[in-house]
Amino acid sequence: MTTPVPRDDPWTRTFYPVDGEDKAFDRVVFFSDAVFAIALTLMAVEIGIPEIDDPTSPAQLWTALVDKVPRLLAFVVSFAWVAFYWRANHRFTTTLRGMSGRYIAAILVYLGLVALLPVPAGLLGEYWDNPVAVASFALFAALVSSMEVVLFVVADRQGLFADPITPAFRRQALAGSLTPVVAFVVSMPVAFVSTIAAIACWIVLAVGLGWVVNRWVR
Repeated sequence: MTTPVPRDDPWTRTFYPVDGEDKAFDRVVFFSDAVFAIALTLMAVEIGIPEIDDPTSPAQLWTALVDKVPRLLAFVVSFAWVAFYWRANHRFTTTLRGMSGRYIAAILVYLGLVALLPVPAGLLGEYWDNPVAVASFALFAALVSSMEVVLFVVADRQGLFADPITPAFRRQALAGSLTPVVAFVVSMPVAFVSTIAAIACWIVLAVGLGWVVNRWVR
């Protein structure tokens, strides 16, 4: 005869409440914030310090700084999207009453993609006029945005929200989460026509689709 396993056994538990004594929920939140912070820091490091032959030459330094402009712009674009992801994740986390083992597995995949974001961001900064670099960044960002949809679906199906959600809100939330995915995917073929137009799609199309969702999807 086997001994029943207590429901609060830490070895078999699959749900971690917000106010749990072991702070398991808080540890996931702190870990998420740390991954976002490191990703932003690495993107800034990718800019690098200009290197010149004559340290006393203003002209050489100015030229080297101008050469860094594409990387600076790539950092601004990447920072904006990572900050957007962090804000969305932070806001989403506040709606949860706890986390399940399946949700934690999904968020680890999500954070893994966020941690790798400096790589396509570095490509974008170095080769911003190369359609492959722009499309690669768009593909990677689409994957990150898709994982936000996955997190919502997992939380919804496992009853992790602190307050019940209505079917109408579910439709609106899913449609809103998919707008960046659509914007990035559409921009990928556009990149092979114009890299500037593709980058513009990331903002213009995402904002436009977001407005449509907020206005028409109820």
